[in-house]
Amino acid sequence: MSTEPSANTESTASAGRAPRVSVVIPVYNAMPYLTGTLDSLIAQELTDWEVIAVDDGSSDGSGAEIDRFAAADPRIIALHQPNSGWPGIPRNRGIDRARGEYVFFMDADDTMTPSALREMVELAEQPAGEDPADIVIPRFAGTGGRFVQSLFRRHPAGPISIARAMETLSPQKLFRREFLLRLGLRFPEEPVRLEDGIFVTEAYTRANRILFCGKDPLYLIALREDGQNISSRTIEPENYVASCRRIAQLLLDGVPDTAAAQKLVLQFFQRKGLRFYVPKRWLPMPAERRAHWVELHRAFLEEFLPKRLDATVAHPTDRRKIELIRAGDVAGLDALIGAEQSFAHDARVAAAERTARGIELRVASLPARPEELHDGNLPSAGRLRLGRAIDRGLSAFGGNRYARGLSRRVGAGLAHGAPELRLLLSGRRRSRATVLTGRLVRVAPDTGALEYAFVLSPELLSSYGDDRVDLWSVMGNAAGGSGGRFRLRATPGAIRASAAKRVYATREANVSLRPVKGEPR
Repeated sequence: MSTEPSANTESTASAGRAPRVSVVIPVYNAMPYLTGTLDSLIAQELTDWEVIAVDDGSSDGSGAEIDRFAAADPRIIALHQPNSGWPGIPRNRGIDRARGEYVFFMDADDTMTPSALREMVELAEQPAGEDPADIVIPRFAGTGGRFVQSLFRRHPAGPISIARAMETLSPQKLFRREFLLRLGLRFPEEPVRLEDGIFVTEAYTRANRILFCGKDPLYLIALREDGQNISSRTIEPENYVASCRRIAQLLLDGVPDTAAAQKLVLQFFQRKGLRFYVPKRWLPMPAERRAHWVELHRAFLEEFLPKRLDATVAHPTDRRKIELIRAGDVAGLDALIGAEQSFAHDARVAAAERTARGIELRVASLPARPEELHDGNLPSAGRLRLGRAIDRGLSAFGGNRYARGLSRRVGAGLAHGAPELRLLLSGRRRSRATVLTGRLVRVAPDTGALEYAFVLSPELLSSYGDDRVDLWSVMGNAAGGSGGRFRLRATPGAIRASAAKRVYATREANVSLRPVKGEPR
């Protein structure tokens, strides 16, 4: 298909030097959202831009709306073409037509805050004594109920590792145009799932530097009321997994350190592969479709990920799912996923204080379905008191890891058969994750909340360096069942002065750890 515009379908931007930013927008039946998208660009504080809006055979008046804006503003270029069926061709056509120093890919149903383009360009051009930034990721927020990854709420502005950047594979990012042209980066033009992820992954692996931009959200990504976001289309397993294979191979080919590349593939599979193994997706599937997903993912794991890496997955539920997929155990997955909702809970820090062993957290967990989780099979108060007494005796050895290990084993034995609570620690800048198993110390007689004790040793705290750390909880049982992760919250007054240097409550009352010299975010 020719990508050259006809004389009747392109309005010419003002002559002269190239703009700072070319905003490329593939457009297909995007009314009435398209009007707001273009209005948000006209309102940009950075005025030195061009918009290349490519109408991909719309039938709802989107083409006429582009023409209306182009007639009023010479910075807007309207291109029209027959429908190609997928956004790859119109995005590539935009790359070919772009003249800007930077290219930003925008969707026709989203908007940007007025400072967005200015902030991204300013960050990209900040002198850093390093190679120039090739990619800038704006902070997202969802509108209309659209979910965005926790990355956009947690990661600070500034440099971002490829491991964290891989959490966002959508194309709404600022790219240095010379970088795209030098490498010949193009979107796949065939109708494949994750076509934007294929493009973005290759860009990540080839970029000099990647930056994360915005103290506050800059890009507002919409959930359309008509449900016509492209991500809402039916997912065909073969097509989807084939794209995952392409992305995995790009990581293995593009990251020189093989161990680091395999870790990236594993994290990618946790996000994009295991998304189908959650109750809301898995349980409604017909049995043959479940088996088909497992077959495809089992082959993916065998090809790209050595089995020894499974032990490095901190989230116990994810780790168990991967084990079952490797074994082709659909029935085991049915049982694990079917019981997952039984482990839903609310976990709050009841006390946080510094001791000789490190920072001790007392976490009260209230199961959503206590009768399903433990069926009243809980250790007696006497056994739990004995466990606490032994732990206090062993605490005389301070932070000795052998004493800590012995205390954990004794506590587990005395609480045998009771639900388990694990604490997941996750760094904001780096993709480091740690899991700790709590010791059941008390059952609240009035609420039925289960209280667990955790010790964050000095060695563990120092291993996160200057990174902020968020805390999550996962409930499970001795039989190997476990559920999803839930953000750990703070009870008012629970964080004692002795621990406040490291433990704090965020604006949302979630519990996090700050760097020693940091301040709460």
